Amino acid sequence: MASNRRSASVTDSLRSVFGVPLRLQTYRNLLYLVLAFPLGLVYFVFLSIGLSLGVGLAITVIGIPILLAVLAVSTGLAAVERELATLLLGVHIETASGPTPESLIERAKRLVIDVGTWKALVYLGSKFVIGVVSFVVVTTLLVTATSLLAVPFVYQQPGVYVGVVTDAPIEFHPSLYVAWRQILVGVETVVSVGSWQVTTLSEALAVAGGGVLLGVASLHLLNGLARLSGWYTKVMLGSSTGEWAVSDA
Repeated sequence: MASNRRSASVTDSLRSVFGVPLRLQTYRNLLYLVLAFPLGLVYFVFLSIGLSLGVGLAITVIGIPILLAVLAVSTGLAAVERELATLLLGVHIETASGPTPESLIERAKRLVIDVGTWKALVYLGSKFVIGVVSFVVVTTLLVTATSLLAVPFVYQQPGVYVGVVTDAPIEFHPSLYVAWRQILVGVETVVSVGSWQVTTLSEALAVAGGGVLLGVASLHLLNGLARLSGWYTKVMLGSSTGEWAVSDA
């Protein structure tokens, strides 16, 4: 019985680790991370132009309506981000509710003094940084893993060189020294790494195996990044105590 439980535990662990490419949520997370860059770029351009115009024209009558429009659109974009996080990441984000003011002035007042408005503004501004990081991590890891997986299919193609190319051999000097009775005893070796080319099927399969491991590790890392993004979205765009507590005075 104990042996069966250990075997089942090992099987579950292996399935948890190597089953990540077979989970639909993995690709939802990837889609969310990939969309972060173009969306973040749009938000950045919108806020840069809108806030620059609004602040620059604040001394005139036109500047204040522009700033209010930027805040209003930002809350709408924040709602889109909440729906996107719920749809792709499965993150439920609670929003504050309250009576809708009847007058335009009261709506503008609530928009300005609501903490959620400014949190949404900060979130949209930071989305560009999140998008750049997500784009770099996704493309670097997955492109590298895919390239390694493709090695068995291309290593024999004419004009294709698969391997490591160096202008000069790279040397490492690992050493270990121990002091003993005022005598330094140790060992030092030299490891030289030169050019290496994949020329056999076994070497190509070994490289592809490395690509499998890198791909699995990359997907786990990207899933973690998506979960972190979901947590950040929930913190910044979720309701908090005191929101919508607008005085009628």
